[in-house]
Amino acid sequence: MSLPVENPNQKDGTFGISRRRSRIEHRPTEFLNELRPEIESIREEYESNHDIKEKNEYYISSNELDNSGAPSFADVSNDSKIDNANMIPPKRSIALILVNSIMSDMSFGVALPTSPSYTEKLGGTDAFSGLVVGIPTLISLLMLYPMLKLATPKSAKGYTLYYRPMLVSVFAHSIGHLLYCMADQANWLYLILIGRMMNGIGFTMFLYHKKYTTDKLLVGPNRRTFLATLNILAQTLGFMAGPFLGGILAKGTKNLENRVWNQYTGGSWFMMYIWIIFGVFLVIFYKEVYPQDDRTVLEKPVDVEENTGPLSLKHIYLLSFLGLAAFVSYFNISGYQTSIPIYANNLYNYNAYQSGNFISLAALVISPFVFLSTFLSRWLEDRHIMLIGFMIGIIALVLHLVLDALHRIPVQAYFVFFSIMMFGFSIGSAPLVSLASKQMKPKYHVLSSVLFQVGLSLSNTVGAICGGAIYSMTTVGFIGLCIGLSVVAFLQSLTLWNSMKLKLH
Repeated sequence: MSLPVENPNQKDGTFGISRRRSRIEHRPTEFLNELRPEIESIREEYESNHDIKEKNEYYISSNELDNSGAPSFADVSNDSKIDNANMIPPKRSIALILVNSIMSDMSFGVALPTSPSYTEKLGGTDAFSGLVVGIPTLISLLMLYPMLKLATPKSAKGYTLYYRPMLVSVFAHSIGHLLYCMADQANWLYLILIGRMMNGIGFTMFLYHKKYTTDKLLVGPNRRTFLATLNILAQTLGFMAGPFLGGILAKGTKNLENRVWNQYTGGSWFMMYIWIIFGVFLVIFYKEVYPQDDRTVLEKPVDVEENTGPLSLKHIYLLSFLGLAAFVSYFNISGYQTSIPIYANNLYNYNAYQSGNFISLAALVISPFVFLSTFLSRWLEDRHIMLIGFMIGIIALVLHLVLDALHRIPVQAYFVFFSIMMFGFSIGSAPLVSLASKQMKPKYHVLSSVLFQVGLSLSNTVGAICGGAIYSMTTVGFIGLCIGLSVVAFLQSLTLWNSMKLKLH
C-alpha cells in the first residue's frame, strides 16, 4: 500500500489556508465592505474604554478620610461625584464655626438690655444707644475687603482660609469687650462706641459663617441648605443667650458700686473671658482645608472661568434681590431687638433684666422650630423655604401694626408677634446664600456672599438706629417701615420665581 506523497508547499494545509485568507483580504468583496464599519466601531469602543480605564486610575483612596470624617474634594469617577454632592468639611471645624457664630451673636446681643441705661448714665441718648448696637456691623462692612484679602491669598489657589478671620475675631472681640467695660471707669461715653467698633472687626466673621456652610469646595450641593440653616439656628441660640446673659448679670450686679464690674459691664466681662477660652480651642482643634493634599491624587482641574461670560441682566436682578432680602430680614430682626428695651419699658415698665429675658425667651421658643426647619431642604426648594418665611414674618408684622394702632397690645401678644416675626425672617433668609451658589457660576459665588454680607451689615446698623429711635419715628411708622420693605422684597421674589428653580453650577 503506497503512502501519499506530501506536497512541500502545502504542509499541514498552511499554504491552502494562507492562500484562502489572502484571497479574502485582498479581494474587495461585498462581504468585507459590509463588515468593515462594524470592525471600526468595535476598535473605537475598545480604545475609548481603554482611555476611560486609564483616566479612572485617578481615584480617591481609602486613606482620604481624615480623623474627622471629611472627604477629599476631587471630582473623579461617577461614584466620587455622588459622594461630592453630600460632602462636608471636617466635623470639628464645622463645630468651631458654629460655636463662633453663636458667640458672635452673643457679643452682638449682650449689650441690648443695658445699652440704653449705660449710655444714659454717661450722657447719651436713645438714638446713640441704637448707634452703639448697630455700629459694629457697619465697621464689619468697611473691614470686609481687607479680611477677604487676608482669607484668600494667592497661595490658597482659590480656597478660603477660614482660620485667619476666626483668629482675628477672637482678638477683636476680646479687646472690644475690654474697652466697652472700661468706659464707666474712664467716664467717657465714646469709649463704649470704640469698644463696639472693635467688636465690628470681629463681626466680619458673619460673612464667613455663611460662606463656610455653602462653600462649593467644602460642602456638596445636597448639604448646603442644611448647614446654612444650622448656622441660622446657631445665630438664634446666640440671640437667645446674649441678651439673657446681659440681663441676668445686670440683675445680679445691680447693687454693686464698682465702676469696673457692675450691671452695665458684667456681660461684656464674661464674653471677653469666653472669647479667650475659645481662642485656645481654636488653635488646638481647628482643621483647615488646604488646596493641596498629599494623600489625594487629583484629576486635572477644569477651568470653570474659561467659559464663564459676564453676568446677565437676569443674574444681576437676582443678586439685587438677594441683597434686598438679606437687608429686609435683618433690618426687621435687629430693629425689633434694639427697640424692645425702650418699647417694653414705655408700655410695661420693663427693666434691663426683664427686657433681656423677653428677647431670650423669644429666641428659646423659636429655636426648636428653626432646628426642624433644617430638614425642609429635603422636600422643599430654597425658593419655597424663603417665600414661606417671608409670608410668616409679614403676617406677624401686620397683626402687630393693627393692635399697636388700636393701643391694645398686651405683653403676651407682643411677645408672640415678635417671636413669629423673628422665626419667619430667620428661616426666610437662611437659604439665600445657598440659593445663589446654585444659581450662579462658581466665579460669582464670592460676589454673591459679599453682597449678602453688605445687606446684612447695612441692615443691622440702620435697623438698630431706627429701633433705638422708635418713638421719634412713632411706633406705627417703625412697624409700617418694616412691612413696606418686606412687601417690596416679597413682590420681587415673585417676579424671580421661575428664575430661582434649582440649578447647579
